[in-house]
Amino acid sequence: MRTKISLLQHNIKRFAQLVISSLILINLGAAQAAEEPYAAVIVLFGDSTTTGFNAEFQDSRFGSGTTTLGCPTIYLNNILRNEGPRTDQQICSTEAHDSPIIDSNKKIHNTIVANWGVGGSDTTSGESRISNNLSETQGAFDAENYYVLIMYGTNDQAFGVSTSTTNFNTRQMIIKARALGYEPIVGTVLPRDDVNVQPYNTEIVNAANQEGVFVVDHFNRFISQPGGWQTLIEQEISPEGELVRLHPHDQGYLIIAETWFDQRLKDLIPGIASIHMAPIINILLGD
Repeated sequence: MRTKISLLQHNIKRFAQLVISSLILINLGAAQAAEEPYAAVIVLFGDSTTTGFNAEFQDSRFGSGTTTLGCPTIYLNNILRNEGPRTDQQICSTEAHDSPIIDSNKKIHNTIVANWGVGGSDTTSGESRISNNLSETQGAFDAENYYVLIMYGTNDQAFGVSTSTTNFNTRQMIIKARALGYEPIVGTVLPRDDVNVQPYNTEIVNAANQEGVFVVDHFNRFISQPGGWQTLIEQEISPEGELVRLHPHDQGYLIIAETWFDQRLKDLIPGIASIHMAPIINILLGD
């Protein structure tokens, strides 16, 4: 009997040692992982549509590099975090999280999204601040890859900026982003019912083509929305007292985030194509 008790005590002690050793290794591994650079840092760069401003959320005029606030930041981060089913019933939550990405070697990387939108700004403003904003994010987050999603131009018409200036400013933003090691991706601006944005979109696309940059076509994605693009954009009262559609609601911002992802980001970020249940199960089972 004493022998059995002694053997049991030995096994319990051995099991406890194994558990403690495992916990130490896990903590060491987590510490090492925390020191590794992000697989990708994604900067959202634009105006109030980038910050996530709309009729129900009017306190978000400045992104200021946030990684947790604003519907575009939250939706894109969470799409990267769990590339699962997306529905038009999803609403913008209150925060975003770092986004683990599993690559083909079953190694977990992280991505992070930083928002540098400024409400009411035009391409001239964007061109003047892009270097400082991108440098600040680069200094805050070490990464293997840097991307900037430029969605600028809807305010150019309102401020009397010519389409040729929009073209020039867009090209300058692309050039400055590349000089800092970012890969720029340019997005077209959304439809509006008070002005025709297509001449500006034409020059935005021309600028991207002239610099060899990929274009994500938000305009046509909204135009093709079942029920019409108006179902994705809030009706607001303009400063002049007119009813206009300027800013998306939550579902519209979800469409913007998934359009960035579906049309370009999923083909760029390491590990996106490898997020399947089988690798995850293998990790859990120790392969």
